[in-house]
Amino acid sequence: MSNPGGVVRKSGARWFGMGALAALALAVVAPGCSSDECVDAFDCRDEGAAPAGQAWTCNADKKCELRTLTPDEQENPETDAGTGGETDAGTETDAGTPVDGGAELCRNAVACSEQSIDKLRLRTNINDGGVVEEGTTEGEHLTFLDGRGGGTSVPDSYTYARFTDMGLEKVSIDDRSSLDSTAWDVAVRRYVVRFNSGVSGPSCVTVAQMPEGTTFESVTAVRTDAQFVAENYYTPDTCTFSGDPYGIQSPATQTLSYWDYPGCVAMTNKVYLVQLANGRHLKLQVASFYDPVVQEECRTTNAVKNTASAGSLRLRWAWLP
Repeated sequence: MSNPGGVVRKSGARWFGMGALAALALAVVAPGCSSDECVDAFDCRDEGAAPAGQAWTCNADKKCELRTLTPDEQENPETDAGTGGETDAGTETDAGTPVDGGAELCRNAVACSEQSIDKLRLRTNINDGGVVEEGTTEGEHLTFLDGRGGGTSVPDSYTYARFTDMGLEKVSIDDRSSLDSTAWDVAVRRYVVRFNSGVSGPSCVTVAQMPEGTTFESVTAVRTDAQFVAENYYTPDTCTFSGDPYGIQSPATQTLSYWDYPGCVAMTNKVYLVQLANGRHLKLQVASFYDPVVQEECRTTNAVKNTASAGSLRLRWAWLP
């Protein structure tokens, strides 16, 4: 492929035309509201710290105002008064504890959460997209995760799930709660696949990349030289963002290399090892970004006629001994 304009590029970067870039760069819509209005208490953070015994809230007129905390809220600091004092009672899964009710296996502080909320456009609504097992191969799973996010402007949260012996199981949680939840393992939205570790979440779900050319079938055990890495698309000390090489400002997650863009989102068939917080391991490959028929069209023609299924991810995965 030619180097447009004779620009020197870093090793590993990929180039494609401005037209293709515009098609891929899913229209970025800045979250939040004007400086004079608010949507929820999170938008009032610029008002500064609330006085003792009070918290900022967004009133019916979309204006930030102080409210007095109840005695119960003051006695229970785990209630997040900065977001309106609401707990996780409305979600199917407690955002702070594992789904199975067992003890937490790890919990780490999540750095750069404010930056992630803005850059990754993290939402407060729970995505109703499905998580469905589709595989029929014994010992393997092929799981559909609806990561369409409501469209190119992604008004919806990521779709969250955890790995179980029965397959991937959906975790009903919103984006901002995910930053304080060990209940989920993997989250998808559009072309982003992120795991619960490092700057992505408080758990310890780490990823090791297998060498180029490794096939899914050839991986039968965890390699002794596998290097498992937490999500690090922000530097935890300076919150410097690391994005994709395409210039569309998606986070450089540990699975970013699952796709390429010759004119559509094509699969590279890259294989990854995943280490869960409980120490179990699995191998994983992103099988498709579009519905299978459309993905095959992309593979054979480097173009697709219909992008309505963009973000309909299928993960192929299997447990390892």
